[in-house]
Amino acid sequence: MTFPPIEQLLPHRAPMLLLERVTAHDEQSVCCETVVGARQALLLDDNGDLPGWCGIELMAQTIAAWAGMQAHQHHEPVRIGMLLGTRKYQSQLPVFGAGSLLRIEAHCLLQDAGMASFECSIWIGDRECARARLSTYQPTEAQLTDLLEQKQ
Repeated sequence: MTFPPIEQLLPHRAPMLLLERVTAHDEQSVCCETVVGARQALLLDDNGDLPGWCGIELMAQTIAAWAGMQAHQHHEPVRIGMLLGTRKYQSQLPVFGAGSLLRIEAHCLLQDAGMASFECSIWIGDRECARARLSTYQPTEAQLTDLLEQKQ
């Protein structure tokens, strides 16, 4: 199956668009891939490795890709989402090595009124390298406008 380019699914742009592509998607889950390198240039250490704590952002962007696929399927625009929290982020690696192909998976556990909870994991080959549960919120356009106007 062919999926839209990642740039069409996420509101992110370079240099903070860390993912390369969606490789699988269904009603409840999504799988994305990226190779540690130039796409994450702002976050790499002196050895070209991606710090393990960046896995949270990879997971969050994978959730955004899931939401982007949902929007794409319903012929709706991609909307901004917010990461509300992370539970039990565990990374078995201090860094994701330069050139590593990372597979990031997210499975929606529950979704209600813009709030959602996802079980996420990051894999290198058949080795799970990180795992967490992320809570997100996707406001409606009206709610987002209200939030942005409050800051002014």
